[in-house]
Formats: sequence, structure tokens, C-alpha cells
Amino acid sequence: MGAKTKVEPTFAGIFRAVEQRAAKAKFLKDTATQITLKGNLDNQPFYVKVEDGKAETAPYEYINAPFYIDADADAITAVLNGVMTFASAVAQGFITVNGDAGQAYLFISTLF
Repeated sequence: MGAKTKVEPTFAGIFRAVEQRAAKAKFLKDTATQITLKGNLDNQPFYVKVEDGKAETAPYEYINAPFYIDADADAITAVLNGVMTFASAVAQGFITVNGDAGQAYLFISTLF
């Protein structure tokens, strides 16, 4: 097996992968988003909040986030595994982003 662990299309697998990436990322601006997993995961949400450059990830809704990401579980798994780009997943309709475009762009380009 290679050095990189393959992300599984489960809530726990996706949550852990995003949490690990967020912890290592160098965010330039404080922000927060709720990511809702669709498809086989029944719209389960979690959030990533960035404050003072540090990311907190938790398996809860985030009310009044500046932007929201709705993602098909298989598509975001493909993004996290490097099989598909985030932009390609959006273009194909597998991922949608709603809200503050500027904050969303900075967050997504940093995390993915």
C-alpha cells in the first residue's frame, strides 16, 4: 500500500480526511462553512471553522455560515483521493457552493 491512505465514501472517512487537511492547511482568512454530504449519506452535515489561522472541524450543522458546500459523497471522495478536481465536480453538478463567493474561493483553493 502507498503512503497515502485512500479515503472511503463514508461520513467518517470524508470527515477525517477533511479534518486532517484543514489541520495542515494555511488559511489566510477566518471563515466557516458547512459541508453537507449527499447521495448515500442522507444529507449529513459537518463544519469547518477557521479562526486565527486554525481550523476546527465538527460533525454538526453551522448556522449562518458565509457559504455552504453540498457535495455528493462519491464525488467529494474522488476529490479527496485526487481522482477528480473540485472544479470538475462543481462543473458536473456533483458539488454546489452557495454564499459568499470570495470566501468560498479562498477556502476551497486552500483546502482542496
